[in-house]
Amino acid sequence: MNLPLQPSVQVDRQLEVSTRSNPLWFKTALIYEAHVKAFHDSNNDGIGDFEGMRQKLDYLQDLGITALWLLPFYPSPLKDDGYDIAKYRGIHPAYGTMRDFRRLVRACHDRGIRVITELVINHTSDQHRWFQRARRSKPGSAARDFYVWSDTDQKYKDARIIFTDTEKSNWTWDPVAKAYYWHRFYSHQPDLNFDNPKLLEEIIRVMRFWLDTGVDGLRLDAIPYLIEREGTNCENLQETHDVIKKIRAEIDAHYPDRMLLAEANQWPEDVSAYFGGGDECHMCFHFPLMPRIYMAIAQEDRHPITDIMRQTPEIPGNSQWAIFLRNHDELTLEMVTDRERDYLWQFYAADPRMRINLGIRRRLAPLLNNDRQKIELLNSLLLSMPGTPVLYYGDEIGMGDNVYLGDRDGVRTPMQWSSDRNGGFSACDPQRLYLPPIMDPIYGYNTVNVEAQVRSPSSLLNWMKRLIAVCKQHPAFGLGTLKFLYPGNRKVLAYLREHEGESLLCIANLSRAAQAVELDLSRFKGRVPVELLGRTPFPPIGDLPYLLTLPGYAFYWFVLPEFADAPRWHDVLPEPMPEFTTLVMRDGWNSLTSGREANELSTSVLPAFIAKQRWFGAKDDKITRADTTVLGTLGRRQLGDYLLLMAKLELQARKETQSYFLPLDVSWDEAAGTPNWPLTPFTLAKARKGSKVGAVYDAFTSDHFVLALVDAMRKGTDLTSADGTTRFASTEALAAVDLGNGPEIRRIGVEQSNSSVIIGDQAVLKIFRRLSPGEHPELEIARFLTEVAHFENTPPLLGTAEQIAKDGTRHALAIMNGFVRNQGDGWVYTTEYLDRQFDEYRLVETADGTSPEERHAVYLGLIAMLGRRTAELHRAFASDDRDPHFKPEPIKASDIAGWVSGTKKLANAAYAQLTKALPSAPDAVRDAIDGLIARKDECLAAIDALGKGPIGASKTRIHGDYHLGQVLVAKNDFYIIDFEGEPNRTLEERRAKSSPFKDVAGMLRSFEYAEWAALFAIAEHEADSVGKLLPFAAAWCRSTQDTFLKSYFDTIGDCPSCPKDRAEAERLLNLFTLEKALYEICYEATNRPTWLRIPITGLQSVLDSLKQGSSHAAA
Repeated sequence: MNLPLQPSVQVDRQLEVSTRSNPLWFKTALIYEAHVKAFHDSNNDGIGDFEGMRQKLDYLQDLGITALWLLPFYPSPLKDDGYDIAKYRGIHPAYGTMRDFRRLVRACHDRGIRVITELVINHTSDQHRWFQRARRSKPGSAARDFYVWSDTDQKYKDARIIFTDTEKSNWTWDPVAKAYYWHRFYSHQPDLNFDNPKLLEEIIRVMRFWLDTGVDGLRLDAIPYLIEREGTNCENLQETHDVIKKIRAEIDAHYPDRMLLAEANQWPEDVSAYFGGGDECHMCFHFPLMPRIYMAIAQEDRHPITDIMRQTPEIPGNSQWAIFLRNHDELTLEMVTDRERDYLWQFYAADPRMRINLGIRRRLAPLLNNDRQKIELLNSLLLSMPGTPVLYYGDEIGMGDNVYLGDRDGVRTPMQWSSDRNGGFSACDPQRLYLPPIMDPIYGYNTVNVEAQVRSPSSLLNWMKRLIAVCKQHPAFGLGTLKFLYPGNRKVLAYLREHEGESLLCIANLSRAAQAVELDLSRFKGRVPVELLGRTPFPPIGDLPYLLTLPGYAFYWFVLPEFADAPRWHDVLPEPMPEFTTLVMRDGWNSLTSGREANELSTSVLPAFIAKQRWFGAKDDKITRADTTVLGTLGRRQLGDYLLLMAKLELQARKETQSYFLPLDVSWDEAAGTPNWPLTPFTLAKARKGSKVGAVYDAFTSDHFVLALVDAMRKGTDLTSADGTTRFASTEALAAVDLGNGPEIRRIGVEQSNSSVIIGDQAVLKIFRRLSPGEHPELEIARFLTEVAHFENTPPLLGTAEQIAKDGTRHALAIMNGFVRNQGDGWVYTTEYLDRQFDEYRLVETADGTSPEERHAVYLGLIAMLGRRTAELHRAFASDDRDPHFKPEPIKASDIAGWVSGTKKLANAAYAQLTKALPSAPDAVRDAIDGLIARKDECLAAIDALGKGPIGASKTRIHGDYHLGQVLVAKNDFYIIDFEGEPNRTLEERRAKSSPFKDVAGMLRSFEYAEWAALFAIAEHEADSVGKLLPFAAAWCRSTQDTFLKSYFDTIGDCPSCPKDRAEAERLLNLFTLEKALYEICYEATNRPTWLRIPITGLQSVLDSLKQGSSHAAA
């Protein structure tokens, strides 16, 4: 598998960082907040350091974060966890050196991770040299005026006290200066004086110093309090904005791809001012949203969220909100009303020890009582609401807190890496740790740690990785507009995120109980919502409100693509005719076979109706006329006969005719043909007989017609018409089937070209819609396998219906087989298996060296059974020498020449298609096409080489269109179905004898298709994961193909269709694998250009193996 799906998103991100090419990187970032001292200790002194953090960067990269926010690491007395800075241009020695810091920044950038640090410009420590110089300087001097002084503590009395638990005033007396100094926070943190222009010059020099080290963003702490004015509350003053504009101007002039993040704990209208006109801070925290998310969960009502978002003003296009659930401080409740604060305190912090100032000092998991569903729900809101999400360290594993520690230290405990000593944070003696780790039985490091969660597929950590990966793949989460939907159920929050044609629908159940919701999605009518985490398609959106049900605290993320396939099980009704023609049926069905009504049926009714049916195979063409042939009328008691029609369509562009089978019935029910009648989508026309009005419709939608067909098969009914005989027949197997009275009839809605029903879970009846003249291989083979070869691993043939023209030409109309209760076909079973395996593999690190054979042992056991059943089928085909249609025949030189000629013809067509597709091919495919075009001569020579020499084997009948979709998984076994052959070939071509290795090659190619289909499904939403999966997927494919082949050869034994010389078998297998890959190239180039890489890879692989003298068969 040397063909990449697409350029690595991670490589793109690394390039973007190194070239500084994206000034708006922060709008799609995912920020991880961590304290250096709390993350990892590399020198075992009990305090985390830069080197320890660098050692854990692979963990952060694997988590999926794109920016790392480091809390203060400057020299400091650490009375406020580093926010009391004693020196702006230094590193606290406990954390390392400036060299260590620069090394960490480089390592982050090498991984595509930006670095954000703190620029605390509102205040310093009272140990800072600026303050020590100021307190000793003369009043009014430039040095003194670095801080705010007063002879009285009565100034600025309108300014509130923020730390109400510890501070009684915003002024503190300094005995050295013999004056009061101003501080909005702790008394050991004097505020800087931005009325002094020299201070601003110094701050800008500090800022430039850190940006020159490679720092990508600066968080401006406590930004609303920079300026003081009498008669105001000293918050959000215009002069403050003037200061920020000057800082921003310096950034824009010299560091255009750097970012300022404002910490402004204010109401939305006040915070938004810090964006300015796009000329102040790039980002601002949305403090008011965070407590209202918790309020919405507590009240089970969306109003707190929708209300605060409605109050949030628009911001400039080059700006972004930062949103969070928890951080290093308390869960602040400043921006709520007093009543809301009391409610939240009572609900989330009943113990007073959990409260501090005007907030709650708890981590996310304890706040939510460690309820996994609530934790997942809140993280889904964090990652999908407008803004850049900020994740606090440890919350990704559900770390707890310690309310018995002072201040806010309870949420700043060491990161829990493993169950080893000190949680794997440090190997030092526990008493040396800067804070004790969490050790309680619920959140302690023995229970909650990274090592354990990495190994568990269902852990919170692995769930978070998946959620983050999906979020990163959809720019609408970071860049899109927000539109709330307001369903009647207030317990459900629903909103749309839209950006550049991408529409995402997010739905959250805020209640502990299951909820139903109806959403008005009418503007997306016809679109198929695809759930992003499971990549599961939901039923299409229609005219009615879209109904969904959600378990308690559940959420959905949907993408609403313009083009997506509905679920396989979803039956899409045909679009009803816009207006029905009325056919006058004075003489019953005879009225439709001649005269004006027959002409109306041929020129108007049938062309319009058939063109809308899913089973019509020429939707890109126009039907000009539909001449009808009556095949007979099938009788039933009391209700009248069914009319069996063959419609011969004249097509405008194709200049050909196509024949279709259409059984008709008429209903005289009063509701027939009305919009609310259940059969209106299947109605051709209205009917009138005297004053009685009804409707003519497709009879196969009637259970009575289905049972009438079964009855005709049982009785061996012959219907004679002017054009021949319609013959119904049964096998002995039908006599053993008791359908009872009124069996349940279920329609299979996933078919495209035919129509099928399941009858009483005992039989499957299929009518062929498009008819081809000649002996139909499905009937012929099913009859042979059931009555002659007695092959048990195919559904037994129960009955058939054929029209035999007067000249002996046959048209197969219907076939009935036994029903096999199953787990779906092999394609669905395999792709779903791979989806689960890929999920587990990319989330869980396995270092035990498990081989593919061990990891996939159960699946490979099933594949071995498939190889065995395939060989048994081929032995069955070679078992009868009486019937000339099935008798094995020696492979002659002319057969080999024909296969070689056909393959070379396909090769020339494929290379022509590739040349044609090259200019418009996706970037990820173009290089592969170029590489394969360069190997055209090699390919043609390989085909010739494979055709040289005799083959000592027989040719027999084969399946002809063999792949995973043609086998049913049932009871750890396989049943082989659908012997129609390739639909684009004539019946004679499908009935031709060939080598069974054509089937084997088809199945081998199908395994590779399943591998890539599963990879594509992941790449669509989580492209970063694909690179990790490619080797794993390739190993699965190789082991699956090898297992299938080994089992096949072990079972085929001395069957005359398998050469005794393994080299000859190898030649046949390679020839038919080449043929299959070339056929796939022709198909994909026409229908799915983005899938071209699959057959290209397959063809290159065969050519490479031939070059190296190896092949599939060598296995």
